[in-house]
Amino acid sequence: MTRRLLYLSGLAILAVILFHAAGIGFVAMFAWSHRYAPATADPGGSASYWALRGMEQVSVFSIPAFMFVSGYFTAFATGRSRHTLGWDAVGARIKYLLIPYTVWTLALFAFAFIQGRRPGLDGYLVMYLTGGASPAYYYVPLLIQLYLLAPFLIPVARNRPLLLLVVTGLIQIAVQLTYYPALLGATDPALLTLAGAIPKWLFITRIFWFCAGMTAGFHLSGFKSLLSRYKWVLASGALLLIPLGMIEWEILAAQHWPEWLAHHETFLDTLYSIGVIGSVLAFSDARLPLPGFMEDLGGKTYGIYLIHLPVMESTARAVYHFAPALLGYQLVLQPLVIAVGLAVPLGLMALVSRSPASRYYRYLFG
Repeated sequence: MTRRLLYLSGLAILAVILFHAAGIGFVAMFAWSHRYAPATADPGGSASYWALRGMEQVSVFSIPAFMFVSGYFTAFATGRSRHTLGWDAVGARIKYLLIPYTVWTLALFAFAFIQGRRPGLDGYLVMYLTGGASPAYYYVPLLIQLYLLAPFLIPVARNRPLLLLVVTGLIQIAVQLTYYPALLGATDPALLTLAGAIPKWLFITRIFWFCAGMTAGFHLSGFKSLLSRYKWVLASGALLLIPLGMIEWEILAAQHWPEWLAHHETFLDTLYSIGVIGSVLAFSDARLPLPGFMEDLGGKTYGIYLIHLPVMESTARAVYHFAPALLGYQLVLQPLVIAVGLAVPLGLMALVSRSPASRYYRYLFG
């Protein structure tokens, strides 16, 4: 199971890069179109548009997968003899997250300062605590909150797993339902305020996945049996939910929601993530593509996660300024930002590991 979870983590980090590459593609297609296309151009409905939507939809399982894997290894670290995870272990896991996060957050603060973006001390503090230095960094305070809750959740995951899954599942669904009125064009101020009141970095937005991973870790034999029984349902469901999820988002986007490019996990996305995570783990005897490479990526996900998006965004901005014509060719732009998003973090990690600075590797990449 450990190797398959590493594979799932490797697959998830590739999906994260794919998701953010699609986001950059949409920015190039809509917000930056003046750099390469006439003002009358309408890219909506084009082949490139649907390709980007497909990339985005296929990739939405990534953060749920990371949360599931983190929950599983939290259960594994607890062991069978201890009642719950000790605070020393919780502190060690948070330290593992915080040090690299702090290093790269400060680097991004410095880069923004040079560019003239200076929100003040209060602004920097809020950004640090909520992962605001980069759109992807909300993941870190989110996971830290779940680690702080782990000592209280573990006894329930061990003794009342179904209760834990039902309660946390309902909590997560309730959060997702708050998005729909705004997405569907509601104008009631109370509904719109509710939709924006629950930030992505708050633990309730992803708590189900973390608890599902813990439950799987404590009840592995039953979990494997369940996966084996429904593996074809999971696989076929995941495939079916890709087009359904795309259709759902198009319906929501058509309601003139002002932040239509900002993705929120929907109910169908949750079902899709269950299908993907379950399928990868259920077909345990199947030989998946590139197992060695994917498992190696699975061990480096945190470093890649912290570095990939700033590098991809910087590359896109360089294209905007120096080669704007490329913004109109997604067949060129997408491979470029995807390759940079993977190669630069891996290259930096390899360089540091082979240099005298290798003693600081864990402080930079986890």
